[in-house]
Amino acid sequence: MKILILFLLVSSSFASTIEIMSYNVENLFDAQKDEGKNDWAYLPKNTKGKKEACAKVKSKYRRNECFDADWTQEKVDMKLSQIKDVILKERKKLPGILVLSEIENANVIGQLAKVLGYKRYYTSNSPDYRGVDLAVLFNESSDLKYVGSKEHVLKDEYFKKRPSRNIFETQFKLKGKDLYIFANHWPSLGNPDHARVVAAKTLKTRIDEILKKNTKASVVAVGDFNTIPELKAADNKHPMRDVLLKDKTIVDVEKTFRADKSLSSKKKLPPGTYFYKRGGQWNHLDRVFVPKTMLDEKAPISLVLGSYQIYAPDFIREPQPATVVEEDIEEMRDRGFKLYEQKKIETPPNRYDHLAKKKQKAGFSDHFPIVFELKY
Repeated sequence: MKILILFLLVSSSFASTIEIMSYNVENLFDAQKDEGKNDWAYLPKNTKGKKEACAKVKSKYRRNECFDADWTQEKVDMKLSQIKDVILKERKKLPGILVLSEIENANVIGQLAKVLGYKRYYTSNSPDYRGVDLAVLFNESSDLKYVGSKEHVLKDEYFKKRPSRNIFETQFKLKGKDLYIFANHWPSLGNPDHARVVAAKTLKTRIDEILKKNTKASVVAVGDFNTIPELKAADNKHPMRDVLLKDKTIVDVEKTFRADKSLSSKKKLPPGTYFYKRGGQWNHLDRVFVPKTMLDEKAPISLVLGSYQIYAPDFIREPQPATVVEEDIEEMRDRGFKLYEQKKIETPPNRYDHLAKKKQKAGFSDHFPIVFELKY
């Protein structure tokens, strides 16, 4: 009995960890019409009104894509299977918390949760005109308890005409300690830089509110931030440098990891999470941000910096190395982009082909997932 008690006392002193994965799954839509949303490209060809709606698409490329796509339940099931492969084929375990961007709704996430083995999931309900949203999936345990979710709408004159994705906040209790997860999918690079500055201000304001009320709260902001170093808004602000990270209370985990040579020298990461083929440019659109205090191992919940990785196994990469055309390099340079000089580059994500009929041809996503652990 004394030995058992001693074992329990010793084992309880060891810290536990929970793994978090953030992944832009590239247009995970169901095969049903969402009223009021422009989801025509992700519907069966025989859907009433699809032909007429596709004909109104201004972009020739997108118009043909809309006409050609026959997005049936069979196609949905195949995409769900591909996502399952990314998460479980080589890793063999579910993340404790899975955060997804570029999903349509609770219906398709419910299907994915069943395929993966998650019992709990929540999705945002943004005003985005395509119906693109965010999701958080998890299984409650004796340590992880769900508290609630809320959405933060991006408010600005610009968004009255072109609404975007909300910032999705989910609160947990991790062994009694407050943990807030923010899922992000900021306005795309097709929007003016100012739109992302508004998103950065919205996120930073809410994080500051939380930490003001509870200085020991743990906050993790993940997702697709659609921000590159070259961005500079009309008001001369960069969403990361001049807003989110300005007061240095929040840190960019990827940059912190790469700056730590004792870690980065042992774990080689891809040059980025997303690759622009035109010009051959990698970027870190997908990121993790935490309060600086969470890098302290003595924090109630700390981020294990050495666990950070851009998850890029060979099977989710393009089968052949991408090449760069010299004319594209010059054009991108003229536009102010910093480029990798080599003609051949590390193999990028094998993006999903929504027209594919077989898994072998379907691909996975145009983004790599990010994975890391929290210690508590």
